[in-house]
Amino acid sequence: MKKSQVIALTTLATAAAAITTIYLLKRRKHNRRLIAVSNAGYEMAYDIHYPIKYKTAK
Repeated sequence: MKKSQVIALTTLATAAAAITTIYLLKRRKHNRRLIAVSNAGYEMAYDIHYPIKYKTAK
């Protein structure tokens, strides 16, 4: 393999690992929030755990 191919492969592998890590962390956070909502029962409002995010028009 050429040096440029090794560099490209390493870069792609690093990017894939970073994307996978970010995805897994977001998924973990989402699952924890779902568990918190399910454990809260009816006393806690759903919108407390999942607030509405308003977007401004550009």
